[in-house]
Amino acid sequence: MALKRRSRAAAADVAAQRGQLAAVVSARRQELGLSQVELGDLAGVSYRIVHNLESGRTETSLERLLTILDTLGLHLGVERGAASGVVASPALAYHYGIAAVPTGADQHEDAS
Repeated sequence: MALKRRSRAAAADVAAQRGQLAAVVSARRQELGLSQVELGDLAGVSYRIVHNLESGRTETSLERLLTILDTLGLHLGVERGAASGVVASPALAYHYGIAAVPTGADQHEDAS
């Protein structure tokens, strides 16, 4: 089964409006051909949690977020000195056509 993906422009628009986490979750879910209800069922959470997450409202438990990400084949990374907020890795940002934010290491290289 071939994976479908919406246009890069659509993912970039979602990222600009709702944040990178919402854009990546939404794009990956659609790429897998899942509805919000189906993702919720697979992850064992309410579809409302998926809907809220994709809408940029991230008031959910870390456990639920990690379960959703795991179901989508994604993971959450934490870096020391990272910018505040949610930042997609450069590879993921490129894949979904959203702007990548430089990491602390990239900023130090520019300063020298």
